Amino acid sequence: MKISQLVSCLNPVSSATSSAIYSHVGALCDGLTIKGHKVFLYASGDSQTNAELVSVYPIALNLVPKISEREKNFYTDSLISKCYKNASKYDLIHSHFTILSSFYQNFVKTPTLISVHSPIDKIMKTFLKEFKSLRYISFSLAQRKQMPELNWYANIYHGVDTKKFAFNPNPEDYFLYLGRVTEDKGAHLAIEAAKKAGVKLVIAGRSYQGEGYWHSHIEKNIDGKNITYIGEQNSEQKIPYLQKAKGLIFPTQCEEVFGYSMIEAMSCGTPVIGWNIGAIPEVIKDGKTGYVVNSVEEMAEAMKNIDNISRKETRTRAEAFFSIKKMITGYQNVYQRVLGEIAYKKDRRLKKEKDALKA
Repeated sequence: MKISQLVSCLNPVSSATSSAIYSHVGALCDGLTIKGHKVFLYASGDSQTNAELVSVYPIALNLVPKISEREKNFYTDSLISKCYKNASKYDLIHSHFTILSSFYQNFVKTPTLISVHSPIDKIMKTFLKEFKSLRYISFSLAQRKQMPELNWYANIYHGVDTKKFAFNPNPEDYFLYLGRVTEDKGAHLAIEAAKKAGVKLVIAGRSYQGEGYWHSHIEKNIDGKNITYIGEQNSEQKIPYLQKAKGLIFPTQCEEVFGYSMIEAMSCGTPVIGWNIGAIPEVIKDGKTGYVVNSVEEMAEAMKNIDNISRKETRTRAEAFFSIKKMITGYQNVYQRVLGEIAYKKDRRLKKEKDALKA
């Protein structure tokens, strides 16, 4: 197949980046290329990929000093326009823009699949209603609740490189919080639970120390012994922390679409304790690969019982449901399904035309 992958040029695409959308697209391009497909990536000019790269600017726009938001929008529109101008060269376009590519799709015959990476807010719903019959891909069944009337064509879980996030059967004596240190992500809840359980907690992620939340809920609890803050970790630095943790704490208060760090942890054999919200109950198999909780008290109790979770079973389930290989196969099957349906409809139309001529 000839497949075009279309993503924002604000940041560079790479399977090694810590930015979820751009690492996802990078892994998808590389995996499909390995399977023998011809892949064209529309992205920033500094993207790292095995696909044929097409760009409108040599570097990611967020790295360009003094560029205005208006210029960024123009370059983004230019990139999307360039992709659809070349649409006839491809069997299929896979867009990672929730809305913007929709304005172009009906002008070309090449089918588009749309991965919905962003939360669907009220403004987006207004526009998506006009394009609700297009083909959308969800990353969890929970995500579909944001707008059930969309034509959710397939559900494909994210995948993680299980070789990179290698299994470690022997953890050290600490739990890990990995993510933005903000109120909506629940970092303070992880601290409360760790104190109740009497366990050590390592906090890794970007902090916003100019905000009141950091000073009122986080900083005062960091003692460097039981509660430790190590700052933001890049894609390589975070791996040993995930591998050595007794468990990953995922206390988000948001309706998460998925949650990459959960499957990164489970690939290492590290169980996850997550709040009962959004996609978390889909990703964690409660009592088998971690615990799904509804309160700080339940989270503390789960921390005390973490040794009841098999790290081997946690790793095995990650390999079965959340590997890059599984994800790539899923997308390949969906692409073939789209093209097969189009070919079937074309054959039926031609048959009806022939029958009409005979009559």
